[in-house]
Amino acid sequence: MMSTKSILILGIALASGATAAEAPTVAESSGIYRLPFADGTEVSVFDDAASHRPVGAVDLVGEPRKGKLHRVVAAADGMVMAIQDGYSEQQSGRAASECRNNFLWLAHPNGEWTLYGHMATGTTSGKAGLKIGDHVRAGQYVGDEGAVGCAMLDHVHFEVAVPQANDPIDKGGFLNGNEERQRMRVPRFCNVPGQTVRKDAHYTALACGRASE
Repeated sequence: MMSTKSILILGIALASGATAAEAPTVAESSGIYRLPFADGTEVSVFDDAASHRPVGAVDLVGEPRKGKLHRVVAAADGMVMAIQDGYSEQQSGRAASECRNNFLWLAHPNGEWTLYGHMATGTTSGKAGLKIGDHVRAGQYVGDEGAVGCAMLDHVHFEVAVPQANDPIDKGGFLNGNEERQRMRVPRFCNVPGQTVRKDAHYTALACGRASE
């Protein structure tokens, strides 16, 4: 019998009209994270954990989509494990394996890692001044929203995962040993009804423990 946690994506997919046979199973995160945008940012969901391909990640968009720079923040306290922010080309339409994405991976005390993908060139190592081994606090600025790599629009590709201990990610920032999405975790967020974001919904980014006024 599958546990409640292990069928979270199944439930989301069925609510969206998918059949049980089409819906994969991915466990929910053990940690609860803040939405990875600066406090007060309106955030829309381009893809949730069920609609995203491949499943398990979420695509979050700062609103308004035009004319405003959106600051990305750490979703929880953690340590910088990997940074790539030297690319600048938007490559929408290519296979993921052919794209050169900017990314930041943070490791958290609960054993989970979070990924922040497609951020603007140079903003993690330059503007945020981060390097591998640095410790960050929840809500700390880590870069600007962007559309670098395989991205249709400016957004943050966000993942929670439990990487394998040895050789956790490849040079492109992708998880190793994740062929069946077994290392993915459906992100749970504070200040979000039900703790899981839904496609096309809108939320306000706030620190955990702080309710919107």
